[in-house]
Amino acid sequence: IEKLAIALILIAMAPMAWSQGTFRYGSGERAESWDFSLEVIYLGSESLSGPGDLSVAIRDDYGFGFNFGYNFTNHWALGFELNFLSPRYTLTGTPDGETSPQTLSHKMDMFNGLLKGTYNFIDGPVTPFVDLSLGFSYLDSNIKDGPNYCYPDWYWGWVCYSNTFSDTRFNYGGGLGVRWDINRDMFLRVSYSLMTIDISSSSDPTFDMGRLEIGWRY
Repeated sequence: IEKLAIALILIAMAPMAWSQGTFRYGSGERAESWDFSLEVIYLGSESLSGPGDLSVAIRDDYGFGFNFGYNFTNHWALGFELNFLSPRYTLTGTPDGETSPQTLSHKMDMFNGLLKGTYNFIDGPVTPFVDLSLGFSYLDSNIKDGPNYCYPDWYWGWVCYSNTFSDTRFNYGGGLGVRWDINRDMFLRVSYSLMTIDISSSSDPTFDMGRLEIGWRY
């Protein structure tokens, strides 16, 4: 449903984009300006397999993030995005020493940093665009790994914590969307993209990601 909604929005806005010509709000062209935006993200579900009979089913989730970048021209831009999600997952496999599979359900923390190159097709206030990205993904299973560590605190008394299974991996992907420069100061973007996380010990998961952004131009 979420994919269909994003696709319909892009299709509906495309005719508006193609009808635009060169735009100027005083000195408000995109060229040589900075962008900053806040975004709501939809992450699609995904399944992956590991060694033996190990498998992980990751549920869809909503998250948030922010993006900042520089418009070199009305067409070309380079930006950096950081987003945060906490999808639930189900881990299934046979532990060492066991004879039957077991299932564990938990919630992970996912942090993605993306360097994104963007090309806006139209030299106008409404334009379709494509982007390519590469970066890193930090994944924390929130499953305990090792003993508890405790230290004294002047207010709470003894405070204990433990390490969890976590990893940082390379990611890459691309997407398409529509941008609307409302005026010289604000813009909206809606987009759909794919992001693949490079996990060498298992199948590489590829996530559907939908974004709705509100931004400011400086």
